[in-house]
Amino acid sequence: MNAPRIALVTCAALPALDPDDRLLAEALRELGAEVETPVWNAPAVEWRRYDLALLRSPWDYHLERDRFVAWAAATATVTTLLNPSTVIAWNTDKSYLRALAEQGVPTVPTAWVERERAAARLAAAVASGGWSGRDVIVKPTIGLGSSGLLRVSPGEQGDAGQAHLARLVADGDVMVQPFLDSLEREGELSLVYFGGELSHVVRKRPVAGEFRVQPEFGAAAIPEQPTEKQLEVAGRALAAIGAMTADSESELVYARVDLVTGDDGTPLLMELELVEPTLYLESAPGSADRLARLVVERATDAAVV
Repeated sequence: MNAPRIALVTCAALPALDPDDRLLAEALRELGAEVETPVWNAPAVEWRRYDLALLRSPWDYHLERDRFVAWAAATATVTTLLNPSTVIAWNTDKSYLRALAEQGVPTVPTAWVERERAAARLAAAVASGGWSGRDVIVKPTIGLGSSGLLRVSPGEQGDAGQAHLARLVADGDVMVQPFLDSLEREGELSLVYFGGELSHVVRKRPVAGEFRVQPEFGAAAIPEQPTEKQLEVAGRALAAIGAMTADSESELVYARVDLVTGDDGTPLLMELELVEPTLYLESAPGSADRLARLVVERATDAAVV
């Protein structure tokens, strides 16, 4: 049998991949796979050449989300795209969190402000959630990392915060959430799953004076053992995927469940990352090899079909 041809899909700004994903590329090649790193929106890519296209770092999709979703649907007709295009369409708009909350998954409380509501007032959204007198987070439902995110203090909610909301809502739906003190104190917990099975868990800790946990803000990823309650919340989030997309968690090559600690100490879902999350392979020895074996298995199955 020929070596499986695998595309690790990226963006123009990262033609050689993110350092974390280079570990995956190396592990795939050690298993005999042919690996290339095409850019998702490059016009000359022949996606049918690949047995499997794995989304890894298309980290500009939020700038043209509709085009990205359309590309995923089209690409899935000529090769095996993972995660599936139905999942991509659902998970690239954070309104999926609203659907998960309605399914009973514990999520961060959120007030939803719909697009083009010219009269939308931040103060009204804050009051609707009962968050008067505390900092809030204002961010778009379509965004990557901390793009478009602003932390707004009570004194700013009528000026800078309101102006930010107005700018965002002119382009899309907006989320308003209470700022959780635990973000500064302990950051977020990321549970990483491969093929529906827990692979590893890391605590993303922000640097002093910061609450954002992305690597570009200096956050550290530290291995940690999850509690039973954290595992339960993550499991409930993953189990709900099938009702939303018709794809079960076991069909996903990867999933990252980001949890935060609520005001009462209970774990809450911050994000369910199914499209292009950093998987923190560098922080978990052996994880790149585990993922590579699964990807090669899926690619081989796809080539046989």
